Amino acid sequence: MMSKPTLKHILDALKGQVLNGKSYLKIADGLAKADSVIFQGATTFFYMTIDGSLQLAQIAAARLYDKSKGSVTVEAMLREAASQAGTFQYGDRRQVEDAILRARQSVIAIQPIIDAIRRRRDKWLAHLDPEAVLDPAALTAKAKLTIPDLERVFKETEEIVLKFSSLYEGVIGELRYLGGEDYKTALDWIRKAKCAFIERFEQEHGAGSWDGPRPKDCSRQPYELI
Repeated sequence: MMSKPTLKHILDALKGQVLNGKSYLKIADGLAKADSVIFQGATTFFYMTIDGSLQLAQIAAARLYDKSKGSVTVEAMLREAASQAGTFQYGDRRQVEDAILRARQSVIAIQPIIDAIRRRRDKWLAHLDPEAVLDPAALTAKAKLTIPDLERVFKETEEIVLKFSSLYEGVIGELRYLGGEDYKTALDWIRKAKCAFIERFEQEHGAGSWDGPRPKDCSRQPYELI
């Protein structure tokens, strides 16, 4: 018989999903806001990367609030925390119970967004539902979702998970990857390469001979892309 995950296992798993979801979303949003000239240099690559990252962000969010029996979710974490409220190393029972109450209130506040994410996951991301295939616009209308919506879900969930992690094991701090914005470096290298190409072209054909689109900034220095 498979052993039951401990609260430590649950917290680590949830933190991993929040971390990955936030990172997918940041990459998608950052690439979508990149200089259009850079984007046009590899349209298929950028479109597929953005779309794939947005889908993965939604799937990560859906996992956090899945309703499948036995799933490791925020709700499962709250139930386990309630059953062990007197065993936390860095918080007493009252603090744990108060954190549970506040967490449930936060989940209620974002429930409409969670419902939209779950519907998208069930109808399109994990399965190709016949109704969604016949009328994709209807799914979009019934399950409206924006990047700020996803950001809110990850922000609220991160606060919940980190609160219990701090009470249970004394762990604090934002969930983020080192180099989590290194896509900006990649975009900057593409900018510099494009600008160098234009420079060589005009050296060969004369100043002002390049009549195609140019990156917003062709200086040698890095600049803020997003």
